Amino acid sequence: MEKILHPINIREYQPISREVFKILREAILGGSLQPGTRLVEREIARQLGVSRTPVREAIHKLEQEGLVRHIPRRGVVVAQISEREVHEVYMIRAVLEGLAARLAAERISPGKLKRLSELMEAMEKACERNDEQTLQTLHLEFNTLIYEAAESPRLHQMINYLVDYIAAFTKLGYSVPGRMRAATQEHRALAEALTKGDGRLAEEIARRHIENSREAYFMKKYFS
Repeated sequence: MEKILHPINIREYQPISREVFKILREAILGGSLQPGTRLVEREIARQLGVSRTPVREAIHKLEQEGLVRHIPRRGVVVAQISEREVHEVYMIRAVLEGLAARLAAERISPGKLKRLSELMEAMEKACERNDEQTLQTLHLEFNTLIYEAAESPRLHQMINYLVDYIAAFTKLGYSVPGRMRAATQEHRALAEALTKGDGRLAEEIARRHIENSREAYFMKKYFS
């Protein structure tokens, strides 16, 4: 396996198996580990600077999530995410993020509204520069602020489970001509709904944004 993983500082990360799982999961969803790539415990342990036990535990969790699978006589390989799974992620995301937007509109503090406005201005400037990487970083911070403003730790936890999927899908969708600008405008509309405290509108805009993101993802995947 090509060396794409970096050693873990054991003193900073506990438990180790959880950190190994996080690193491998992000590498798979981010595209660093492509479908069909073999995951060799010994090699992963060497690259991360850990023993094989936490690697074995992490791979088991990845297999439970369906991100890797065991092939006879070949070993564990990165699985291809099916079209149905992608649809399901978007469907679940629309419900969860719609609810988060509605709750945030009802509960957001003046301080968070101020930060939301600052993020929105930065996102629009990044969009004007066609700075996709910065825009994606700001996009994630914008979303996180809304999740926190919803003041529902359990909801935030459920959305966090999908964050790596969201980042991977967003990156592909943004490569569709015009989608980056359209998504920024959708975020502006959502920010305005939150500022007005209109929960119903905020939920509607958030759900529509996810649907538009889903369409952009499949447009890029099948028509590029």
